[in-house]
Amino acid sequence: MFPGETPVQSGQRLLKRELKLEIESERFKPVCAQAFAFGMREQEPKEHGTTDTQFCYKVQLRDEDEVKKVVVDEEEYCDSEWKLPSEILKGNYHPALKYAVQSMSAGNALEKLEECDDKGGSDAEIAYLAREFLQRKRAVEDVLKKNDYKLDSKELNYQTTVNSKY
Repeated sequence: MFPGETPVQSGQRLLKRELKLEIESERFKPVCAQAFAFGMREQEPKEHGTTDTQFCYKVQLRDEDEVKKVVVDEEEYCDSEWKLPSEILKGNYHPALKYAVQSMSAGNALEKLEECDDKGGSDAEIAYLAREFLQRKRAVEDVLKKNDYKLDSKELNYQTTVNSKY
């Protein structure tokens, strides 16, 4: 994020530069925010580590035509692939990514609950959706308790596990 930019403006700029997508600011929906401390970093002195703040938003691509517009910046990425949220939650991914994905899932459940209530849904429908939201919210908390991610960087000659303490 550059000085003077909002997190959404930064996201718009990065999506345009890295994926060739132009997304209106209204399409960015907040998911979560996180702070990290890393024991190692790329810049010298590497062992001093770094801290970062992450603002997570979701953007739903509208249709297949918009998906086809995605062009990965080869100077930025050597490889890329689409992943389902369930694949990220089950795989060896950083807890921060799992936390964001699970937070997005809980937010989606809350949106469904609010839509049902706005449309005058029955008590049974609302109760069902409320339970679904609570289940997904608890799953967010469970992500924070499970620390099974392992990082092995041959380039930095560095191995570690990640401890989530939120």
